[in-house]
Formats: sequence, C-alpha cells, structure tokens
Amino acid sequence: MDFVERGFQRFAKNNGANEAKTIWCGELRITDRLLELGEPDCNEMEAEAHTPPDVLYLIGEYDAAASIPVGAALLHLEREHALLPSAFYKIFVHNLWKWMRVYDYSDAVEHSELWLSELDEEDEAESCYRKVKENIPKCLAGHAILSESRARNLLREFQPSLRDSSSRQLVRHVLVLDGLGKGLEHAWASKLTKEVPEIEDMLDGTDGCGPGCLITWHENDEINACFDEEMRGIGQDGPLEPPIVLAMPLGHSSQNVDAAVKQVFDHAGAMLRSLAVAAKIVEIVREIDDEDLRQHRLKPGVQVEPRPAGVRNE
Repeated sequence: MDFVERGFQRFAKNNGANEAKTIWCGELRITDRLLELGEPDCNEMEAEAHTPPDVLYLIGEYDAAASIPVGAALLHLEREHALLPSAFYKIFVHNLWKWMRVYDYSDAVEHSELWLSELDEEDEAESCYRKVKENIPKCLAGHAILSESRARNLLREFQPSLRDSSSRQLVRHVLVLDGLGKGLEHAWASKLTKEVPEIEDMLDGTDGCGPGCLITWHENDEINACFDEEMRGIGQDGPLEPPIVLAMPLGHSSQNVDAAVKQVFDHAGAMLRSLAVAAKIVEIVREIDDEDLRQHRLKPGVQVEPRPAGVRNE
C-alpha cells in the first residue's frame, strides 16, 4: 500500500498537483476505506481483517472552500462584450462542478428563500436574504438560459478580438479548462453503489458534502452570509461525504484490474490538470478583485457594510 501511495504522489506531482495546491485546499489519496475512521475503529478493523482489501478507492476531499470573488471580473469581461460574463461563468462553473461541489448564488438563493418564509415583514425588509436575488449582476441576466454549447461557442468567437490582457487570459484558460474535462463527469460516491453495494450504507450515515469553492460577487456579501450559515451546521450529524470517489476493484482478472486502474488514473490526471488551470483563473479573478478594491479604497477581506440584518441566529 505504501508503494502504491508513493507512486501516486509522483503521478500527482507530474500532473500539476503543486500548481493546484496554490488555490485548492484538499487531498487526493488512495485508500481501502471510503470514510476516515477514528483510531479505535481503525485498530478494530485491522484486527478483524484476515484478507487483503478487494477494492481500493481514490478519494478526493476539500478541507476548505476556496474563495472566488468574481463580481469585479464579470464587470471587467462585460466591457469587452455584454454576453462574455455569462459565457465565462457558465463554462467556468460547469467545469468546476466536475471536480467539486460549487457553492454560488444559486445555493444562496435556495437558502435565502427557505429562511425568508420564517421572517416577519420588518425583519424581512432589512434582511440580507432579500439581497441575494436583488444583487445578482445584470451582466448574468442570461446566464440561466444560456446553454453550455452556446457559451463555449461565444468564448471561441470572442477570444481573437479581446483587447484587455486579463480578459484574454481568463477566456484562454477557461477554454483550456473546458477541454481538459471534456467527456468527464463528477465522480460522486453514489455512482458506485451498483459496483460496490456497501457504499450505500456508508453514505446513509454521512451529513452532506462540503464545497470545494465559494463563488461570491465580493468578499463578505450576502452569498458569503448564507454560506457561513449553512457551513455552521454541516458535519454535525456524521462524517461528510467525499466529493470525489473512484473505485479500483481488485478481485477480477489482471486485465480487468489494469483497465480499472487506468480509468481511475486517467480521471485523476484530468482532475489535477484541470485544477491547476482553474487555479490560474482564480488568481486572475482575485487580482482583478484586489485592483477594484484598491480603486474604491476598500480593504480586501474586511466587511464593507455592517453585518446583514435578518440572519438566522443559532
């Protein structure tokens, strides 16, 4: 097992793991356990184990959600073309979802609508929940109905004529990101229930899946407020479901095992290369946000307005 792990670490480094780590806080590992256990449980399982494991898992987990304050970048892209922000956002978020749970304004809208129903009229008028829908940038007005294929074509169409260097980099990187993830889907653990039936029982005891990133318009906005509320409760009723799970069954013919291992490593390589490119996009987005803050004499990471009213108390 140690030999496999060392080989995988070399593989990860060769496929951009170090570059991905500049933004994404998490771990990609090979293990024979779907969920991390405490030391007493691990010792008990090892004592009871009489045979080698019949399946290995590739597990991807995020320790924290990377902050992506994309509002200023969207306005930056809008100066090039009115449809560019929606096209960029559609392809960027679509590809991030292949490797992680993404928390963005759509999650905040769902959260805010749930809790608005519990507020009286006075609290509702002052609540940050009302601002979630109100503050969606106008440049994303067509995002919901824009198809991925149309967004992809728009990015390719706009790319040669972009004047601003940051806009050119964002579009170039997001098209590369889209190509790296072509044909791949999110490897949710639930997809393995037919192949590894015991996974279903394990997932029944989990308490949701933590996001790998938080996409806001700017730091400490209403999306961030909704995110903070949701994250305070997650994981209290059990371990979190790993966002990426791929299985390598070992109890088959050598040919089938080789094929399964190759498929898993191909997926892992595409994931790491994609996250390395996505890290470049996030760095540019953050640079644009920092410049916007400097121009408006605001300090990054410091809340601009008083804490939003109407946020649910624990």
